[in-house]
Amino acid sequence: MLVRKALPQDKSRVLMMARSFQVASGLPIPFNAAYASMLFDTLISNPAMLCLVLDDSGPQGVLAAQSGTLPLAPVKVASELIWWIEPAYRGRSAVAMLDAYEEWAREQGCVFVNMVGLGADPLTTRLYERRGYSATERHFMKSI
Repeated sequence: MLVRKALPQDKSRVLMMARSFQVASGLPIPFNAAYASMLFDTLISNPAMLCLVLDDSGPQGVLAAQSGTLPLAPVKVASELIWWIEPAYRGRSAVAMLDAYEEWAREQGCVFVNMVGLGADPLTTRLYERRGYSATERHFMKSI
């Protein structure tokens, strides 16, 4: 398995995984393929954004992120947007993807990297904590 930057020909597979991520997140927001397609195009063309794929005879995982300055301080951070690994490929490949993401963030001049922990998944929490991440805030959402 190889972790690499996504290529234009990865688009359909990445969009399928983005949809799986959206469904698994449990968020009450419908998946929009056209919007996700535009996001993919931006991810692979904007140097302040990243789209990694876990490749094993085709993409089996995706990690998308962006870098930028915080609104209240001149501190550059990288923030994960999507992270999905097909169930059969989970495990050590997650560490390889995090390694590549963190290296990209360092190259971008980021001081911090953010990862999202959807729900209360203890496996994800343990992975993040073992990697040196700490919980910093919790988001709440309400439909109106």
